[in-house]
Amino acid sequence: MTILQDKERLIFSSGILRLVGYGLLLMAIVDIFFLLIPPQLMNPVWEFETMGTIVERIPITLLGMVLVYYGERSDRAPIETLLLKVASWLSLVAAILLLLMIPLSINNGFRIYNQQKAQVNAQFVSQKDAIIEYEDRLKLANSQDEIKNILQQQAKQQINIPDTVDTQKLKTDIIQKLQTNQKNITSQVDLFKKQKRTFILKKCLRWNLGGLISSILFFLIWKSTGWARIQINEE
Repeated sequence: MTILQDKERLIFSSGILRLVGYGLLLMAIVDIFFLLIPPQLMNPVWEFETMGTIVERIPITLLGMVLVYYGERSDRAPIETLLLKVASWLSLVAAILLLLMIPLSINNGFRIYNQQKAQVNAQFVSQKDAIIEYEDRLKLANSQDEIKNILQQQAKQQINIPDTVDTQKLKTDIIQKLQTNQKNITSQVDLFKKQKRTFILKKCLRWNLGGLISSILFFLIWKSTGWARIQINEE
């Protein structure tokens, strides 16, 4: 009687584990479905982020696989024969897809960085040109009225320069400040590009390593579940 009770308890426990496994796999399928809908193919940001999100959620799928295959063939419902066979082949498909995603992810990472760098450079060039134009106009101005007009146009408000102010010194101080601002902008742009490059590189490495490890694990699951792909004729 004790042996029978132990067997029933084992069957119940394995049934619960498998049920949880099927639930996790179903949740993973639904999650991935909504991640891919609507697709934005040829959009490097969408592809990069979507692949990364999928890789981050792979552990749930792997756990579901392990729970589903717990106990191999023992005490299985008839429909599970087909489900386990399909899941085994899907493991191989997942392993191949994850492996193929790695070069695509690397390419998208480079594309995103180049796009962001181009945007920053365009913005920097625009600001730099405005500063240079402002500086050149000040250099050509000699009288107090000319300098006053340039400052008012730049500030877009009324500016009064007292007669006691040394106009040439004021012009020199403003030009020096503009040159300092230009150097600061250059430093900020270089720092921003460096931070973006590091950020994208870290994401790319983390997701690609995760994808590679997940690909290997899915392949090992496929390899170790050969029994699920073998048809057994019960007489």
